[in-house]
Amino acid sequence: MHLNEYVYEVKLRAVVRVRAADEEVARKVVPTVLGSPGTVEIELANQNNASIGQTATVTDVDFVQENEAKLLKTNAAGPEEPPSGA
Repeated sequence: MHLNEYVYEVKLRAVVRVRAADEEVARKVVPTVLGSPGTVEIELANQNNASIGQTATVTDVDFVQENEAKLLKTNAAGPEEPPSGA
């Protein structure tokens, strides 16, 4: 049986939570988790799909980061203020 190959482009939005000493360091590590899944992750997805009767096999996934990470929220403390009355 001949299987056809289909290629899809899908737009994704990712929210990445990072704990770091400062925002500059946190921003630098964001792209490291947006890389393509490895063969192990793809194989697990294929096994899960097969177990529910989906007879299609994912062969590869590529993610492309198209813009800089946008800061949505922070709980970082601002500059320390001197105690009142000082």
